[in-house]
Amino acid sequence: MLRRWMLTLGLMVGLGLGVQAEDRPIPPPSPAEKELQAPLTLEDGKPTQGQVPEAQASGLRAFGSLVLVLGLAGASLWALKKYGRGRVPGGGGGKLRVEETLALGDRRFVSILEAEGERFLLALTPQGIQLISKLDSGDRGEPGTFDEALSRQVDLGRPVPVREMEALLKQGGGGL
Repeated sequence: MLRRWMLTLGLMVGLGLGVQAEDRPIPPPSPAEKELQAPLTLEDGKPTQGQVPEAQASGLRAFGSLVLVLGLAGASLWALKKYGRGRVPGGGGGKLRVEETLALGDRRFVSILEAEGERFLLALTPQGIQLISKLDSGDRGEPGTFDEALSRQVDLGRPVPVREMEALLKQGGGGL
């Protein structure tokens, strides 16, 4: 939302500057200004060094510069968000980390969360977050630890009645 607002504001300002520059009449130069602006040619017929051709104010040039600056600012914010999150105060530290998340559908997820060296298996639903189990720290490097931990806590082979599942969740989730 903020990006769209900034882009719209930038476009309006850029276009406004371009229109303003084109609409403003340029007064004709005085005779003294004409004499100073006249190219100085030497006897050999070549123009003097440092003589710059007259440049017109360009709305397109201003708009292009504005787009370039906004693009660089947007790229900088994206890079800061993606790569510099841990280095910025308030951007998250190293004490809390989500190791893995599995989507179960209908805005329901199961996640492994690491907090200060301890790992937890959590269930996330629209109604709240439930602790399923505290995981052993020895499971860390083995492949399939997420599936094993989930199958130890929940027998996926048998159907569970809704009332039984609600009762287990109301007990605190630890008895799954």
